[in-house]
Amino acid sequence: MSLSDSCVGIPLRLKFNVILISIFLISLLGAGVYYYGFLEKGAIDDVRRDSEVLMETALAIRGYTTDQVKPHLDPLNVDRFLPQTVPAFAAVETLRRLSERYPGYEYREATLDPTNPRNRANGWERGVIERLTALQKSGTDDQVEATGTVGDGIKRSMYVARPITIQNPACLSCHGSPESAPASMVKLYGKTGGFGWNIGQTIGMQVVKVPMLYPLEKARSTFNTFMISLLIIFGLMFLGLNIALSALVIEPMARLNRRLEDLATRDFLTDLVNRRRFFERLGSEMSDARVHNTSLSVVMFDIDFFKRINDTFGHDSGDLVLKHTAIRVRELLRRSDCAARFGGEEFMILLRETPIDAAMAVAEAVRAKIADIPFEQVGTVSASFGVAEWNHEEDAHALINRADKALYEAKDSGRNTVCRAKDAPVRRVLVESPAV
Repeated sequence: MSLSDSCVGIPLRLKFNVILISIFLISLLGAGVYYYGFLEKGAIDDVRRDSEVLMETALAIRGYTTDQVKPHLDPLNVDRFLPQTVPAFAAVETLRRLSERYPGYEYREATLDPTNPRNRANGWERGVIERLTALQKSGTDDQVEATGTVGDGIKRSMYVARPITIQNPACLSCHGSPESAPASMVKLYGKTGGFGWNIGQTIGMQVVKVPMLYPLEKARSTFNTFMISLLIIFGLMFLGLNIALSALVIEPMARLNRRLEDLATRDFLTDLVNRRRFFERLGSEMSDARVHNTSLSVVMFDIDFFKRINDTFGHDSGDLVLKHTAIRVRELLRRSDCAARFGGEEFMILLRETPIDAAMAVAEAVRAKIADIPFEQVGTVSASFGVAEWNHEEDAHALINRADKALYEAKDSGRNTVCRAKDAPVRRVLVESPAV
C-alpha cells in the first residue's frame, strides 16, 4: 500500500473504529447495567422465595407439633417438663439441623420476655419486633411481615419476620402467671421470665434468614459469562467489519485515489509525471540531499524542430514522437530517478545522488538513444540538453533556470548536443576583522 493509500485508509479506519468502539462501549455499559440489575433482582427474588419456604416449613413444624406431638407428651410434663412439646422449640431444633448442612439458613423465635433464655431478642431483633408491632397497629395488612437484609459481606442474609401474637387462650395456662404454669416448667426455667402475657399482645417474632451469597455469586458469575460473551462477539464483529471495510470501502477508495492522483500528477500522453508533481518531487529530493549532503542534478531537454514535425507529419505523429521519447528515457533511468513532461516538447529529468559528470553522461546516453534510433513515420529526431547540479543553496526555480539556460546554449551550438550549466554564484559572507 502506498503512502497515499495509507492517507486514505488510516483516517477512515480510525474514525470508523472510534465510532464502532464508542457505540459498543455505550451499548455494553447500558446492557451491563440492565442485565446486572435484572440478575440481581432475580437473585433477590430467589432468596425471598427461599426465605418464605423456610418460614412456611417452620410453621408446618409448629403445627405438626401442636396437633400430633404435644397431646401425647403433655401427660409426661407433670413430672418433668419436656421442651419438645413446645412448638417453637420443635421448629427451632428441626431447622437447626438443616442449618448444619446448609450454613446460613436459620430459623429463630425471638421474644422480648422469653421463658427459655436462649430465645431472648437481641438489639437488632428488638428493633424488628417494634417495627412489626407498629405495622400491626397500622392495620394496613392482614398478614404482617417484615423483610430486609442483615449482616455484611459473605454473611449478608435476607430475613423474613412475622410477629408472634397471643391469640389462643390456652397459651396463658403456661404464660399467665407462675402459679398457673406447670410446676415442671417453673422448676426448669424459674419464675422470672415468660409470664404476664395477654391476649392480643405481640411478644416476639418468628424470623428466618437465608444467605444471599450463593444466589448473588451465581448472578455475578452469569453476568461475567454474559459480558465475556459480548466481548467475544464484539471482537469477532469488529474483525469482520474491519475486513469488510478494507475490502468494500478502503481498497476501492485507495484504487480510486491512486487513479485520481495519477490523473492529477501524470501526463496522459507520455505517462511521465507532470510539471506540478516534478516540483514536489524536486523539493523533497532537495531536502533529502541537504540532510545527507549528497549530490543532486537535473537534466532539461526538448525535441529539436518539433513544430516542423507537427507541421510536416501531423500532430498524431508528433504525439507519437513524444510518447516514444518518454519510453526511451525511462529505459535509461533508475527507479529512484524521475522524468517529467515539463510542457509541450520539453522534458525534465531528476537524478538523485548524482554529481554533474554522471548527470552529463546520463544526458548523453538519452541524447544518443533519441537520435540514433529513427521514429516511425518521422525518421531521425534529435534533442538538445542542459544539465545543472544543485549547489545546496539555490531554490528549485533557480536550479531549473540554470538548466534552461544551458539548454538554450545547446540549441545555439547547433542542437543535438549536451551543455553543462554554469555554476551558480556562491554567496559570500563578509566578516569584519576586529580592530587591532
